[in-house]
Amino acid sequence: MSDPHNMMLECVNLALAGKGYTGTNPVVGAMVVKNGEILGRGFHKSFGGAHAEIEAINNCSQEINGADLYVTLEPCSHYGKTPPCVETIVKSGISRVFIGVVDPNPLNAGNGINYLLNNGIEVYVGFAEQACAEIIEDFAKYILKGQPFYSLKIAQSLDGKIATYTGASKWITDETSRQYGHYFRSISDGILVGKGTVDADNPMLSSRFMGIMRYPYKIILDSSLSISEGSAVFEEKPERCIIFVSNSAIGKNKNKADNLMSKGVDIVPVNSDEYGLNLHDISSVLIGKNILNVLVEGGRKIYASFINNKLADKCYFFTSGKIIGEEGVDSIGKLGIDNIEESVKLEELTVQKLKNDFLFNGKINDYTEHILKLTEELRNRCSQG
Repeated sequence: MSDPHNMMLECVNLALAGKGYTGTNPVVGAMVVKNGEILGRGFHKSFGGAHAEIEAINNCSQEINGADLYVTLEPCSHYGKTPPCVETIVKSGISRVFIGVVDPNPLNAGNGINYLLNNGIEVYVGFAEQACAEIIEDFAKYILKGQPFYSLKIAQSLDGKIATYTGASKWITDETSRQYGHYFRSISDGILVGKGTVDADNPMLSSRFMGIMRYPYKIILDSSLSISEGSAVFEEKPERCIIFVSNSAIGKNKNKADNLMSKGVDIVPVNSDEYGLNLHDISSVLIGKNILNVLVEGGRKIYASFINNKLADKCYFFTSGKIIGEEGVDSIGKLGIDNIEESVKLEELTVQKLKNDFLFNGKINDYTEHILKLTEELRNRCSQG
């Protein structure tokens, strides 16, 4: 028999090809294997599209009766945008199913496994669990809290500045870091910035990675709708642009609002709180648009607002060897921290040396523990390898 752990890691790599395309669905990878030969591979390619198991089965050109199925996430047992995968698996003649982790969605958690077991299929659960859980931590947050998964991406100097006192910020980090940044954009559903960042940098907020252009949603927080209509964000795909404003802003700027909306820009009024526009209201709107992974690119007040609202989940600190000094703009705004014990702690912190910069990557919130606990609880119900 093939090594289930290694086979599952290959399924994880397949799943990652769907990052940035599946909306509020999880990324999943699957393979059909018979007598040690991989007959078919598949991954979840798009929101509402065929699931990975179905893609893998349909990818097979040989007879799969008696074959094994490896899949990173428990197959679904309920009707959603597609029929239940478990029914297709049973009808296909597959005899054994190896599952990385249990589905954290209560609609399916354990039900998919039970369906397979009740229909005579051997089920083995818990392979490369950490890797399988990591790739769907965003989905787990959505299931547990109904909120997008927010990653803060910060390009800063060695002394923690994102700009000089004049506002100059190009380029604190080098081209390699910027390419990494475009990779993170390419696997995100949306890129979020404050109006101040639009004014200072005039970004297009598109993704250019390995020669492929992608257009995640351009999400702009602009309480007063004071953004310039000539901003670069409106030059390409204005229909992918969402501007959140205060409830009174549209009435005060009706002509601008009408002009932008005529281009396809979505202007959404929301409530305000002590930190600015209400990020919880914004989160609900984004989820309603199937926007799950959001890359937050600034500025300093925006970063602080996400941390203060306990919505920030992950941080990417691109740190150069440059020193700007105390006149520069701090990378993160006020957090109201009085002592070290209250400081925000990044867990599972990793450091990667780039060409001239360092990338610090860590979690503020961890949603994999819930998935791993479910997987451990259900493991004993299944066949034992």
